[in-house]
Amino acid sequence: MKTSKLTVQNMKMSRRLLLACGLLCLSGCGWHLRGRAQIPIDTLYIDLGENSAMGATLRRNIEALTNVKVVNDPKEAEATFEFLGQRRYNTIIAYNSEGRARVYSLRLDNTFRVVLQSGTELLPTTTVTSTRELYWDESDYNGMGSQMRLLFEEMEQNCIRQMVTRLAHISPEVVEKRRNDLE
Repeated sequence: MKTSKLTVQNMKMSRRLLLACGLLCLSGCGWHLRGRAQIPIDTLYIDLGENSAMGATLRRNIEALTNVKVVNDPKEAEATFEFLGQRRYNTIIAYNSEGRARVYSLRLDNTFRVVLQSGTELLPTTTVTSTRELYWDESDYNGMGSQMRLLFEEMEQNCIRQMVTRLAHISPEVVEKRRNDLE
């Protein structure tokens, strides 16, 4: 009876020790929740159409994931997010045995830059890219268009996340240097 109590106690102690070691390793590796990114500007104007779905999504992501407040008037903003363009590519990368396109490569490029109110570039012209492959079933002629549309929408969401990440990497030193370049 005594040996079984000792064994149970040893097992409990071993589990606690293993759990404590695991927590210690996690705390030492630098892992933490992403949280809100601290960008060294307070206000940002997004130069996209007022009714743009992409602009609304970008605005929501910036306000949710960073400390920046998006304003509707460029005169109130410290910096302006200028969306320079979007390009969609559709390339055939494989054919079936009958010579018909079987696999397509879809690519979406979004180009933007961020400038201070004075016109100085804070973030130079940057292009973010997202790619996907589309496997097409010849028997589903009507589905290809909707499948391609859904993939491009998903790729646009990916590009928006990349743009917010690029904004989050603007350092306070760069902002200060760009402001001092004007003086």
